[in-house]
Amino acid sequence: MKKIKYLAFAIVIVLLSIFLYKGFIYYKISFNPIKEFASESLVDFHISKNLPDGESVTAKCHDENTCGLVLEYLSNLKLVPLKDKAAQDMLNYENAIYFDGMLKFNESEVIFISDISIDTPNVLRISSSITGFKDGYYKIEDSKFDYDHIYELISTEE
Repeated sequence: MKKIKYLAFAIVIVLLSIFLYKGFIYYKISFNPIKEFASESLVDFHISKNLPDGESVTAKCHDENTCGLVLEYLSNLKLVPLKDKAAQDMLNYENAIYFDGMLKFNESEVIFISDISIDTPNVLRISSSITGFKDGYYKIEDSKFDYDHIYELISTEE
């Protein structure tokens, strides 16, 4: 009987630990999912500036060196995961200019960066077609998304 009590207590502690990690601790730990792909060669990168009137301006990059610099910039961002509800509360799409980007490593490995608003340039959504990739909203700590730097890198290619 005593062993069953200890086993039940241990199971409760493990379940409570998992709940605390998934609900609170996970959102305190800095993690950049793009960093895992920093050593791979980027084939293509494009970023779109979406204007409030529905138009968009797209910049593309195919040069290996320039794509490498863009990938280095993105992988060096200090990101902390955000809960979806908290991110939605921070973002304002009404008459806002926002950015979307795509990193393409080969035909099947693509990382999407979206929901970067000029009003809140420190919140972005990262998703991917890659199995096991940690999709979600992230907050940039200690800085903001420098879209001017990205456009400058791409414009030097042309």
